Amino acid sequence: MGLDEITFYDLACAPPSKCWSFNPWKTRLVLNYKKIPYTTNFLEMPSIATHHASLSIPANSHSSSTLLAIPYTVPLLKLPTHHYSNSTASDKYIMDSAAIARELETLFPEPALRQDTPAQKKIESLWPQIMRIIGPAILPGITKMLSPLSVEYFISTREAAFGVKISDYDSPQAIEKAWGDVKPLLVELGEVLNAKGGPFVEGIEVTYADFVLVSIMVFLERASSGHIGAVERFVDMDGCFGRLWEACTGWMERDD
Repeated sequence: MGLDEITFYDLACAPPSKCWSFNPWKTRLVLNYKKIPYTTNFLEMPSIATHHASLSIPANSHSSSTLLAIPYTVPLLKLPTHHYSNSTASDKYIMDSAAIARELETLFPEPALRQDTPAQKKIESLWPQIMRIIGPAILPGITKMLSPLSVEYFISTREAAFGVKISDYDSPQAIEKAWGDVKPLLVELGEVLNAKGGPFVEGIEVTYADFVLVSIMVFLERASSGHIGAVERFVDMDGCFGRLWEACTGWMERDD
């Protein structure tokens, strides 16, 4: 690792750690798309708050609609001071995938990645609704991915957030019901993606909206836990999702 490389703090899973969670994937896709050199530091869930607080990083603020009001989260990016013309004595830390994407666009404007489009905002508005329905059904799969250091923390926080017992959803029947219930919202995602002909949300131009959508797909895929994969379900519903997935494959290759 070069001392001048960006450090990307991601969410750990059982070894060997690979990127799996929704928000970190958005950041990783931006880094990979722009070919920005970086190194990954995987953090266990219970250690995130202590780690971030030790760096004097301001805690997240949350609206009343936020499903998980967690003060310290990943992704977190450490940007070495030499990236700034008015360099200060200390490196810069940014938490939150949207803020990170905007900062990276400022520091690394080529290749361009347009953000905050109406389509992106529509996808982002659908995601919490999707998670409220599909979330309980993917929780058992996530517990199987995590290391023992994170499993207990994950179960206690997610059961409180969703108001469920994770073990009640560890069955094919519960998973199929959740996917059936969430289908109307996924159809809306397909309408957004199809609006300009694809393969990307804006047609032939890749934008940050594509990375938000692909991050939904890869997150649900990796949480499938041996059941029918999320990507297969998306593609069976509408081929536009397969075309987007294929168009973004190169930016998903690095996941560690």
